[in-house]
Amino acid sequence: MKLSRLLLLGALSLAASFWVHIENLTKIAQRRSMIKKARTYAASVGKPVLNYGCENTGFGDVNVDIVNRDVPNFRLIKPSPSPIPFPPKCFGAVVCSHVMEHVPDPVALQRDLERVADRVFTVVPNPIFLWTWFWPDHRWVFIRGRAFRLKRG
Repeated sequence: MKLSRLLLLGALSLAASFWVHIENLTKIAQRRSMIKKARTYAASVGKPVLNYGCENTGFGDVNVDIVNRDVPNFRLIKPSPSPIPFPPKCFGAVVCSHVMEHVPDPVALQRDLERVADRVFTVVPNPIFLWTWFWPDHRWVFIRGRAFRLKRG
């Protein structure tokens, strides 16, 4: 293989790696911003924060996910479209970070989140990043707040 071709492949690999790091940093920044907004709002109304789809983050007063997690104040829930097991408006805010793109019906989940909390703070993958489109478990891409179904297989 020619040196020029190897250099081109190396440069493309480096660019792809850099873009993935930018994507991860963007995800972290978006999540932190929403957490801060949710905490501020929930404190202003004197209610707790729900961390819906918590993964390994324990920032919520209540943290829920569909698989067991080792985080404080954790509750196991059934996957959407099962209703969220809390009474109406018991939370000041809910943060739903990187969940909507995985569920069968993001509109139904949004309605249920709005049922249990005064305000909903949602983070979805940015459509400028490749993994938004090609992550195998993603069912939806969100552009300007509108959901577009991804066709799989």
